[in-house]
Amino acid sequence: MRYLLSFMAVLLFLGCTPKYRVVNSYIPPQNETAPTCLNTCQIKLDACKKSCKAKFDTCKVKAEVAAKENYKKKMVIYQAKLEQYARDMEMVELERSLYYDDFYYSGLGYYGGGFYRPHSLFWASPMPLFVPHRPIRPTIEKEIQNAQMQMCEIDCGCTQSYDNCFISCGGEIKSKKVCIKNCPSDR
Repeated sequence: MRYLLSFMAVLLFLGCTPKYRVVNSYIPPQNETAPTCLNTCQIKLDACKKSCKAKFDTCKVKAEVAAKENYKKKMVIYQAKLEQYARDMEMVELERSLYYDDFYYSGLGYYGGGFYRPHSLFWASPMPLFVPHRPIRPTIEKEIQNAQMQMCEIDCGCTQSYDNCFISCGGEIKSKKVCIKNCPSDR
């Protein structure tokens, strides 16, 4: 019990801690070749981003094709589960009809004038022990999103390459943490 309470306290504390984001400040070099060097870095960054976007767009098309195939398979599985759900619900209804007088049963118990059927004694519960859950229908949008997350990479390392180029030109990068949520000044 003590461990459970300690664990709950830690979770509560972690939920209230401040959230930070790292922000970079770029300090350009102060030499005469700096503008040319920084311009080269910017051109490389733009080319990297353009190449990365082209790769991502190509990957999105492939992911969409894969998602549509996966969607077809999941729909077959969904249909089978839906049929099983229908059979299970028929059994639940059969069980209810065997144990209760539908005319007097309201879901919360029997009301005046009702009668117990001979085979429904004290141990019969108003609800069956197993109530099936309706299967969740897959969506093509969710499948496409999942396929894109698994197959496609958004970050190609362009920012890291730019930072390295910026530093090689003589520039300086200063990083600092900026509070974005649950900041101490907000309390």
